[in-house]
Amino acid sequence: MNPRQIQGFWGRTVALVLLALAPAGCAIFEGSQSANPLIGTWTNTDNDHVTFKGDAVIITPKEGKPTPMGPDDCNGVFTIAYGRMETAPLQKLFPLQPDLEDKLKALLVQPEYPVAEVTCDRGGTTYLMLGEREVLAIYRDNGIGGLEHLTRL
Repeated sequence: MNPRQIQGFWGRTVALVLLALAPAGCAIFEGSQSANPLIGTWTNTDNDHVTFKGDAVIITPKEGKPTPMGPDDCNGVFTIAYGRMETAPLQKLFPLQPDLEDKLKALLVQPEYPVAEVTCDRGGTTYLMLGEREVLAIYRDNGIGGLEHLTRL
């Protein structure tokens, strides 16, 4: 992600925060992809599926066909990285959405979690594995955030 590509003050601010967090807060997994606990298929309450593979994310709507995310879908900007992320910076990521920050503080009780960090165009999603069968997706787009819970299939 290049902060110059982000439009507006808050978008650039979030981009700079994420760039600063990436080296310090996310250690990339080494070794086999099977060692990563996020690899596999997860579902949300609408029964949409998200499948993590080593180098891809595949989105399958409830009544649709599987669609891999990639540079073509993301204005040429797509990355996926697996690792562990410290949660303290995430709890302060949305200063204009105090209700979202309060939810993150309540949900993220451990200092770090296994993570899949996905960047698509000017936004991104951080998938934090809260438990063996639970993932929290934190969506970001130009300084605005959202949350979604996923469970393992």
